[in-house]
Amino acid sequence: MEEGNTHVDSNGKQVCEMHTGKETQKNKKIFYIVQEVPYADFYNFDYEPIDKFRQSGERQCIDGDTTSSSSSSSSSSCAELGDGKTGKTTHESRSRADHRQRNNGEDEGENNQCVNYYKGGENPNEEPLRNESSEEYTFANKPGNRQTHPKRSQKVRRKNEFLKQCEFSSDGSCYYAISNSNNLRLFATDLLLLNELGNSNGNGAGGNVNLMALYDKYEQMDSEEKEKRIQSWICLQLGEHIYDCKFYPFFDWNNSNTCFFAVCSKGQPVCLHSAYDGSSIMSFKTVDECHELCSCYSLCFHPERNWLLCGTNAKSIKVFDFEKPNEVYENRILSTRKGKGQKGIISTMTYKKKGYGENVVYAVGDYNDCIYLYADNCDHKNDFILKFQKSRKNSNGITCIKWLDEFSLLSGSRNGSFIYRYDMRKGTDYVQKWERFALTNQKYLFDVYRDSLLISGDTFGYLNVYHLTDNKLIYREQINKYSPIISVDVHPTYPLLLTGSGTRRFYENNSNKVDIMANILSGRIDTSDQHMMDGESSSIPFPSVSRYINSACTVWCDFAH
Repeated sequence: MEEGNTHVDSNGKQVCEMHTGKETQKNKKIFYIVQEVPYADFYNFDYEPIDKFRQSGERQCIDGDTTSSSSSSSSSSCAELGDGKTGKTTHESRSRADHRQRNNGEDEGENNQCVNYYKGGENPNEEPLRNESSEEYTFANKPGNRQTHPKRSQKVRRKNEFLKQCEFSSDGSCYYAISNSNNLRLFATDLLLLNELGNSNGNGAGGNVNLMALYDKYEQMDSEEKEKRIQSWICLQLGEHIYDCKFYPFFDWNNSNTCFFAVCSKGQPVCLHSAYDGSSIMSFKTVDECHELCSCYSLCFHPERNWLLCGTNAKSIKVFDFEKPNEVYENRILSTRKGKGQKGIISTMTYKKKGYGENVVYAVGDYNDCIYLYADNCDHKNDFILKFQKSRKNSNGITCIKWLDEFSLLSGSRNGSFIYRYDMRKGTDYVQKWERFALTNQKYLFDVYRDSLLISGDTFGYLNVYHLTDNKLIYREQINKYSPIISVDVHPTYPLLLTGSGTRRFYENNSNKVDIMANILSGRIDTSDQHMMDGESSSIPFPSVSRYINSACTVWCDFAH
């Protein structure tokens, strides 16, 4: 097993850098995707598997452009793309439609898309057409769907829906997923998987789970049951950008008094929602010194008290008590105009869980690449316990903080190449760092597995696993070939990971007029990379590479127990 380079830099700090290429990847796969929730990507970037699929002439999914200036040509094109009785699309009809579009000579701004999407399988007409922009199912042969509003004759530029963050609940029974379409969905962790892991090992390790038997149970499900596995029971549509979401730390599905979560969005009060039906329980208004509503960028539940900490862009942290939701329980002003306190937008907060200051001392990160340590009983105004700061040349704001032990914590940032480790006993500069390429302005959330392994995704779709004690890169495996892994969360009980993938794409980058949805990869293309697996790992039927460009995956980890 090969690993990353570990060396000491000029300042005497440990640095772990990964090799390029596949030399850091074991022959045996350790990550297997058990459950995958897809999010549609409407933009074609000439991905090689999609190109091969187009050349193969398979009749599965094509969406083309039709001219909005003529309703008759638009209707005929839609009719050729999908027949109302059979629901199939032929390669010849697509060629004729493309030929008419080329000969039309109309300006591209006068075109309107007609999307026809079918799921993989022998009978694609059994599934209705899903309109991802409106989250509703419609049928391609419905006449009303072919007509275009005269004021909307311009070409519709669809946005791809990608994930921004996802996280398990504290009991691991469910998880949420936030997408760029301002939707927050709640999904149930696969019940068959949890039962199999619970029965496989008494200590909750799940090391002896029978994946073959689990796979056979999935194969015996009918289509309706398989569809329910990837459906959410709650979908909250918020009008503005969602900044953060946190589950109640004592979340227990069997206790209705603990099943709720907090959500904050741009220009809206912070709300507590029930995890059963999504109803609003209570709301908190974060107002500044001018009594105007300010946005909350980060949330943190107090580990012992019924407090909710809201990090704002007003140089303050608003503390709310559940018993008095109508008023701010405590306004923790972090800095004044001429003071030396924390001035950046609060991006993340987390409480210390071990040692001295447990559940009292907490770390606060901001978009100025600074980390401050506070205590609940301190003054906060220009007063802090310790400050960690690094150069802003290599990052664009702290996005994730994790306490590792009594004295050290981990920090990750967007647009940065490393995850840093800080020690309270050794000054204010980092003592250790691990290479992790986060080259976009996404959060790139990471997590720690059993206090010994650091697991993080990167821009190139890899899951990187570092041993914190030995400072070595021990695993590096690509689970998504076309999108970055922007969120990783460890299940609280079993060796499961929740990963989210996706990134922002723009229509102007598209070199092809015909947009192909990434869901075509689900049915016919093998993405398992058999040449990189040994005999033992190849016997596991679950895929190790995501079948979709944007998705939320529940991944089983085959770590050495």
